[in-house]
Amino acid sequence: MSSTSRAQRDPASASATGVVAVVPTFYPTEDVRTTLGHVIPQVDQVVVVDDGSGVDADEQLAAIAALGVTVLRLAENSGIATALNTGVKAAFDGGASHVLTLDQDTHLPSDYVTVALGIFARAHPVTNVGIVVVDGVNGASALPSARSPEGLYLVPEAIQTGMLLSRECYQTVGPFDERLVIDCVDTEYCLRATDHSFRIAIAAGTSVRHTIGRRAQLRPFGIPIRHRGSGQVATYQYHSPFRRYYIARNNVDLVFRNARRRPRWVLAVAKRETGGMIVSMVSGPQRLAQILAVITGTVHGLVRRRGKLPRWLQRVIS
Repeated sequence: MSSTSRAQRDPASASATGVVAVVPTFYPTEDVRTTLGHVIPQVDQVVVVDDGSGVDADEQLAAIAALGVTVLRLAENSGIATALNTGVKAAFDGGASHVLTLDQDTHLPSDYVTVALGIFARAHPVTNVGIVVVDGVNGASALPSARSPEGLYLVPEAIQTGMLLSRECYQTVGPFDERLVIDCVDTEYCLRATDHSFRIAIAAGTSVRHTIGRRAQLRPFGIPIRHRGSGQVATYQYHSPFRRYYIARNNVDLVFRNARRRPRWVLAVAKRETGGMIVSMVSGPQRLAQILAVITGTVHGLVRRRGKLPRWLQRVIS
């Protein structure tokens, strides 16, 4: 890992003292600067961790560094968990009180950090809020599972982008699980934080725009499924075979870890993920690659194989 630049911003000029944003990137485009443009005014410092994009990303990363952003570069692609840990550790080692984690394609509201810090300020010590998360993603609102005595809405898990972590939470819970590489990294962290008696609160009224896969037409075995009335072909959330391997493997892994302590959560995950996997395998695109990725990922989850997917599988499903 090497650092190509260090931020030169005056912390006293920031609107949120002690907050550092960590943004992992992989082959960043010009759009990343739009993401950064929304967050830079809200925090003391921004740390971009490039996850092994190589020389192809030199120009974009140089342009990002010119914004006054700290850029850290990993020598090889290691996954979102490693990239997050690299940036979060650097931020807390540098004295941050809170760290905001963001994906490179997330558009953040201009007042998000102020609102999120307000949640921490409102939280009673007994509530023990360790993480504040966004209320809505792409227009879909969070579904709180509880409400604290001081009126904060709480959730058991949340998407990683938009997480504001306290120093105490990260130091107690520990780093993100790098064995998962990608997918379920945020879920595992939230469950572990809960096991350490931290609560996850919603920054009520906040919403972000974020890319989550893409939509593909629902065509099981090539037969289009159409909506009644409009006649349009139905769509579903498509993930590449590469992602499907990690989704299958890591969900099975988490099911094993939580089967005794969270049986209801395990059943909900099994119901949700089984449907998505079946649709991907029968509807495509890349149906055979999807089947191989899901089956291999499931088997590797059962035998508790972790780390990056095997090279042979990557070659076959690419």
